[in-house]
Amino acid sequence: MDEVIETRASRRGRPAREPEAMGPAEGVEPSFQLIRTLTVAAVAGLVVLAAHAHPTLLAALMAWAGAGLAWGWGAVANLATGWRTGAVVAGTGMLVAAATAFVDDAPYLRLVPVALAVGLVAIFLLQLLRKDGRAELTDEVVATCGGIGILASGAVMVPLARIDTGPAVATTVMAGVAAALLTDLLVGRAPLHAWLVPIAMVLGGAAGVGVALALGPLSWGAGLLFGMLAGAVSYAVRRLVEGQPRGGEVPAQVAAAIASVLFVGVLAMVAALLFA
Repeated sequence: MDEVIETRASRRGRPAREPEAMGPAEGVEPSFQLIRTLTVAAVAGLVVLAAHAHPTLLAALMAWAGAGLAWGWGAVANLATGWRTGAVVAGTGMLVAAATAFVDDAPYLRLVPVALAVGLVAIFLLQLLRKDGRAELTDEVVATCGGIGILASGAVMVPLARIDTGPAVATTVMAGVAAALLTDLLVGRAPLHAWLVPIAMVLGGAAGVGVALALGPLSWGAGLLFGMLAGAVSYAVRRLVEGQPRGGEVPAQVAAAIASVLFVGVLAMVAALLFA
């Protein structure tokens, strides 16, 4: 039987294929998605509790979150061998926690760049010591730098426990993160696909307003703004990870959950400084 060679003209004449309907979680097992949702809620809740309790507890939470992020970050980056990336991210998380736990005076984050620099040096050193041909060298370095960047954003939240308005800001921002979790339930609904980020913003903003009015000292407008931004950013991080080839695996889901909380750390600190 002769082989049929398809030309560009025949491809153009072929009827367009109908887009496939998205599943409930776009390839993610419902039980895995539940793990991600519970992890986001747990980490966000622990951030609030630690911010109201003591800076050392918040720093310890950063170390724990760094370990969880390291567990799944190799899967998020689709690395064949992600142990180097995981080891560096976990080690950097512990260094960042130590760099923020025992600094009682401003600037509170002055030792964090040192911890991050150690992590960057470590990943390049591990690449130099490899004897396997350095496969995926660029991917490993980029993935590790991304994980370290997320840790840096999370480290910014530790001083919130030392600022007068910090605990209230942390509660407001984390309320926006938690409220945006409801958006994840709408992922499989195709008509709403283009509206998911605005929905996350609305949910986060509503939660931010409620917490701001209940706790103070933030105004309802500030609570609306920071709740909206926190909800949109955290939801976008989870969706970005879910779109990766191995984003549906349990380690990747845990890493996505932790990253979506840590990523809003800079936003929380900016809010605290603006309303200090």
